[in-house]
Amino acid sequence: MRINAQFRNDAKIENALVCFLYFCFFVFVFFPYVEIFNIGTDTQPYAFFMAALIFPFFKIRLTIPHFLLAFVLLWSLVALVIGGLSFLSLRSLYNYLALFLISYVTYKVLKTGRIDISLFIKFVAFVWICVGFLQSVFDKELFNFLVSSARTTESRGVVGLAPEPTFYGVVLLFLMLFLFGLNEKGVGKYIFGCVVGIVFFAKSTMVVLFLIIMGFIWLVLSAKVKYIIMLLPASLLYPFFLNYMEGTRLGFILTKVASDPASIILLDASANDRFFHVFFSIKGMIDNFFIPNGYSAWVPYVERQIPQFSDVVIVEWFSMGGRIMSGFGAGFYELGVMFALVPIALTYSFYKLYFNDIKKFLFFTTFVNVIMFSAIPVGLPLFPFYIGFINFLAFKKRQLNV
Repeated sequence: MRINAQFRNDAKIENALVCFLYFCFFVFVFFPYVEIFNIGTDTQPYAFFMAALIFPFFKIRLTIPHFLLAFVLLWSLVALVIGGLSFLSLRSLYNYLALFLISYVTYKVLKTGRIDISLFIKFVAFVWICVGFLQSVFDKELFNFLVSSARTTESRGVVGLAPEPTFYGVVLLFLMLFLFGLNEKGVGKYIFGCVVGIVFFAKSTMVVLFLIIMGFIWLVLSAKVKYIIMLLPASLLYPFFLNYMEGTRLGFILTKVASDPASIILLDASANDRFFHVFFSIKGMIDNFFIPNGYSAWVPYVERQIPQFSDVVIVEWFSMGGRIMSGFGAGFYELGVMFALVPIALTYSFYKLYFNDIKKFLFFTTFVNVIMFSAIPVGLPLFPFYIGFINFLAFKKRQLNV
């Protein structure tokens, strides 16, 4: 009897320890910029380390999307061997390692049912929204000590628990995607809070653009008169919104979008920089006949290309730090056409979840693939976690239909 009691106590301790590790993994994923030790990077590696620690807990059985991501990882190792070791190559390799490992571990952990993912996502959304609200009302620098390097200006928004307003907006956008995936009653208020956070707290031009793209895709796929009528009040309020945003960078961009959209690329430093990072990364893949360029060829390539586009590329604004400011763009440039397996894996995951709802399938497939061409690295923990999350929802749906 004593042996059985001791065995049960040991099992409880082991179960509690495993749940604690799972919980820490989730926390590090959803708060990817909060630092424990100063290592000089914006995105912290703790979610990756936790995924690596948890990975041996599970027997390896790959779903089709994870098999594709594993193949991309192997291909990235080949590119590393060919190109040689350097800081840039190791940083890029980290992205592909995190992409596979975090996604796979997320899927496995969610299948155990030990973490209430619905409750967790709602709580995380509440925290991110509240932090942005407190910074907007009281002090922009509130909680900045939790991140490695908080950067904003008077004309920009607050940073939340991220280094920049844009990063804060990206987190809120991903939280919206997770909340959409939950498909539960009561998530509407959290989604609304995320929208408010993006527009009024972060004031991120890039993420507001993503919201506009999201609305446009939804409108095209819905194509119903009542939805168009619903947008009329928003269009009437647009001038008042611009007046409210006067003096901010977001207000400047939206004013230019309304008057001369094409001029944004030439007038805004960030827009010019981000657009041509995407353009040159895709052009670089095509110029190299869709084979990998590797991890160290980016700077020499753009140095040759910029003079050819000097009438539209503002040299002083173009980031030459060696990092490609495009998630999917970097993948296609570094790994060539084989990186297409990543958007294929993402699209297949959406298909398995929404195979009986073509509108949702097209909406999420189009939107997420489009935004991943922006300056969101594929190794940002929220993105691979989202792939694992979608695959878990597809698994759960199959179980209910059995």
